[in-house]
Amino acid sequence: QTSNARIADPAVSPIKPIKPKKSLIIGLAFFASMMLGVLLAFLFEALDRTFKGASDVEEKLGQVLLGVLPLISANKKNRQAQVLAMLDESKQTGYAESMRTIRTGLVLSSLDNPHKIILITSSVPGEGKTSVSSNLAIAMAKMEKVLLIGADLRRPSLSKVFHVDADLGLSNVVAGTEKFSECIHHIEDANIDFMPCGLIPPNPLELLSSERFSQLIAVLEKKYDRIVIDSPPVHAVSDALVLSTFAKAVVYVVEADKTNQDLVQKGIKHLQQHDAPIAGIILNKLDMKKSAKYGYEND
Repeated sequence: QTSNARIADPAVSPIKPIKPKKSLIIGLAFFASMMLGVLLAFLFEALDRTFKGASDVEEKLGQVLLGVLPLISANKKNRQAQVLAMLDESKQTGYAESMRTIRTGLVLSSLDNPHKIILITSSVPGEGKTSVSSNLAIAMAKMEKVLLIGADLRRPSLSKVFHVDADLGLSNVVAGTEKFSECIHHIEDANIDFMPCGLIPPNPLELLSSERFSQLIAVLEKKYDRIVIDSPPVHAVSDALVLSTFAKAVVYVVEADKTNQDLVQKGIKHLQQHDAPIAGIILNKLDMKKSAKYGYEND
């Protein structure tokens, strides 16, 4: 049989496949993922309403920045490294220097009328107000006679750090069940006097609002150059608002990279409504390495 067909070109195996174009697809996918990553980064940055550095505090709160305290690595089992950082200045040089700066700022801001009673509070638990209270008291004790009061009558923690009897303290003195001298402990290493919270009362707010508590504060003012009060957070309970009426200066602690701006603004507003003398803000637990990436290394 004959055929009308003829061979125009012989079939040749291709060197590489025509489709799919892998290099083009990989390039487009890489470019698209990069663009998506940049967009997500800008989105997360816009949605992140925490405090990254000193300039954030001043711009977004309009309050005086007393100082920035660096992050101290310590696990939950060893909180003493944070709460008593001023006792080991050789290892915590950056923290100690920052705390001395805060101490100097508080002292210089009230030369004519010294802030004898300093209240330390925050927005929510866990921001480090207890660490700030104890270390500020230790720093001030190098120049003055200082009393540290654990006024958090709901979640006390200072007694465990200083290894003192938590059952004898503030609540006992106000209730009149114990003598004043039995409820104050001298901490030799820190050179401070410490009054723990005492037995946790069923009605902490009423105890702090009582006339006996007011009389106790009046007596302590005559005995000490400075009184540092560790109070509960503003948003947790109303104890801090009551305590602020006795304070000459209120220091507000804000945890870096965690506390929301709205919480801090509301907390400060609550204090201002009660005419609290807000001395300034302390930005606590700032990761210096991370902060440098954001361009805050010179703050």
